[in-house]
Amino acid sequence: MAADITALEKKAGQKAARKLRIDLRKVLIASAITPSTPSEMISAVGASVHMKYGQLDHIALKATKATFMQHYGFEGIKSNGVRMRMQAFDHFTNLFNTTPALEVLMDEIGAARAEEIMNNIRF
Repeated sequence: MAADITALEKKAGQKAARKLRIDLRKVLIASAITPSTPSEMISAVGASVHMKYGQLDHIALKATKATFMQHYGFEGIKSNGVRMRMQAFDHFTNLFNTTPALEVLMDEIGAARAEEIMNNIRF
Protein backbone atom coordinates (compact mmCIF):
# COMPACT_ATOMS: atom_id res chain seq x y z
CA MET A 1 0.00 0.00 0.00
CA ALA A 2 2.80 2.45 0.89
CA ALA A 3 4.52 1.59 -2.38
CA ASP A 4 1.44 2.78 -4.27
CA ILE A 5 1.49 6.14 -2.48
CA THR A 6 5.23 6.48 -3.14
CA ALA A 7 4.69 5.74 -6.83
CA LEU A 8 1.85 8.27 -7.00
CA GLU A 9 3.97 10.97 -5.34
CA LYS A 10 6.91 10.27 -7.63
CA LYS A 11 4.67 10.39 -10.70
CA ALA A 12 3.12 13.69 -9.55
CA GLY A 13 6.61 15.09 -8.86
CA GLN A 14 7.86 14.06 -12.29
CA LYS A 15 4.83 15.68 -13.92
CA ALA A 16 5.45 18.93 -12.01
CA ALA A 17 9.19 18.84 -12.78
CA ARG A 18 8.45 18.41 -16.50
CA LYS A 19 6.02 21.35 -16.43
CA LEU A 20 8.52 23.55 -14.52
CA ARG A 21 11.30 22.69 -16.99
CA ILE A 22 9.12 23.58 -20.00
CA ASP A 23 7.84 26.78 -18.41
CA LEU A 24 11.34 27.91 -17.37
CA ARG A 25 12.49 27.51 -20.96
CA LYS A 26 9.53 29.65 -22.09
CA VAL A 27 10.38 32.34 -19.51
CA LEU A 28 14.01 32.42 -20.64
CA ILE A 29 13.01 32.73 -24.29
CA ALA A 30 10.44 35.47 -23.52
CA SER A 31 12.87 37.55 -21.45
CA ALA A 32 15.76 37.29 -23.90
CA ILE A 33 17.77 40.46 -24.34
CA THR A 34 18.31 39.66 -27.99
CA PRO A 35 16.15 37.48 -30.25
CA SER A 36 18.95 34.92 -30.48
CA THR A 37 19.19 33.70 -26.89
CA PRO A 38 22.17 31.42 -26.37
CA SER A 39 20.89 27.91 -26.95
CA GLU A 40 23.25 26.76 -24.18
CA MET A 41 21.18 28.58 -21.54
CA ILE A 42 17.94 27.08 -22.75
CA SER A 43 19.17 23.55 -23.38
CA ALA A 44 20.87 23.32 -19.97
CA VAL A 45 17.58 23.88 -18.11
CA GLY A 46 16.47 20.85 -16.16
CA ALA A 47 14.36 19.72 -13.24
CA SER A 48 14.62 16.53 -11.23
CA VAL A 49 12.58 14.86 -8.50
CA HIS A 50 14.19 13.81 -5.23
CA MET A 51 12.46 11.29 -2.98
CA LYS A 52 13.35 10.70 0.67
CA TYR A 53 11.87 8.08 3.00
CA GLY A 54 9.21 7.18 0.44
CA GLN A 55 7.95 10.75 0.07
CA LEU A 56 8.64 13.63 -2.29
CA ASP A 57 11.42 15.69 -0.73
CA HIS A 58 11.99 18.38 -3.36
CA ILE A 59 12.22 19.26 -7.02
CA ALA A 60 15.62 20.63 -8.02
CA LEU A 61 15.88 23.12 -10.89
CA LYS A 62 19.10 23.07 -12.89
CA ALA A 63 20.33 25.93 -15.08
CA THR A 64 23.56 27.58 -16.13
CA LYS A 65 25.43 30.02 -13.92
CA ALA A 66 24.48 32.80 -16.31
CA THR A 67 20.77 32.11 -15.75
CA PHE A 68 21.14 32.58 -12.00
CA MET A 69 23.29 35.69 -12.49
CA GLN A 70 20.60 37.16 -14.71
CA HIS A 71 17.92 36.32 -12.15
CA TYR A 72 19.69 37.98 -9.21
CA GLY A 73 21.68 40.57 -11.15
CA PHE A 74 25.39 41.21 -10.77
CA GLU A 75 27.44 44.15 -9.63
CA GLY A 76 31.17 43.88 -9.25
CA ILE A 77 34.48 43.48 -10.98
CA LYS A 78 34.84 40.72 -13.55
CA SER A 79 37.89 38.50 -13.78
CA ASN A 80 39.45 40.78 -16.43
CA GLY A 81 39.24 43.80 -14.10
CA VAL A 82 36.28 45.49 -15.79
CA ARG A 83 33.57 46.88 -13.50
CA MET A 84 30.15 45.54 -14.43
CA ARG A 85 26.56 46.07 -13.36
CA MET A 86 23.86 43.76 -14.69
CA GLN A 87 20.15 44.29 -14.11
CA ALA A 88 18.15 41.50 -12.41
CA PHE A 89 15.55 39.84 -14.65
CA ASP A 90 13.68 37.75 -12.03
CA HIS A 91 13.37 34.63 -14.20
CA PHE A 92 12.34 32.37 -11.32
CA THR A 93 9.87 34.88 -9.87
CA ASN A 94 8.18 35.06 -13.27
CA LEU A 95 8.21 31.27 -13.50
CA PHE A 96 6.53 30.70 -10.15
CA ASN A 97 3.99 33.48 -10.75
CA THR A 98 2.88 32.07 -14.10
CA THR A 99 3.01 28.28 -13.79
CA PRO A 100 0.23 26.26 -12.16
CA ALA A 101 2.58 23.30 -11.67
CA LEU A 102 3.06 23.74 -7.92
CA GLU A 103 -0.66 24.07 -7.19
CA VAL A 104 -1.38 20.92 -9.20
CA LEU A 105 1.44 19.12 -7.37
CA MET A 106 0.05 20.15 -3.97
CA ASP A 107 -3.41 18.92 -4.91
CA GLU A 108 -2.14 15.56 -6.20
CA ILE A 109 0.12 14.89 -3.21
CA GLY A 110 -2.59 16.03 -0.79
CA ALA A 111 -5.08 13.64 -2.34
CA ALA A 112 -2.61 10.73 -2.26
CA ARG A 113 -1.65 11.33 1.38
CA ALA A 114 -5.28 11.81 2.43
CA GLU A 115 -6.11 8.47 0.83
CA GLU A 116 -3.23 6.84 2.73
CA ILE A 117 -4.46 8.31 6.04
CA MET A 118 -8.03 7.16 5.41
CA ASN A 119 -6.77 3.63 4.68
CA ASN A 120 -4.77 3.57 7.93
CA ILE A 121 -7.60 4.74 10.18
CA ARG A 122 -9.51 1.91 11.78
CA PHE A 123 -13.02 2.61 12.96
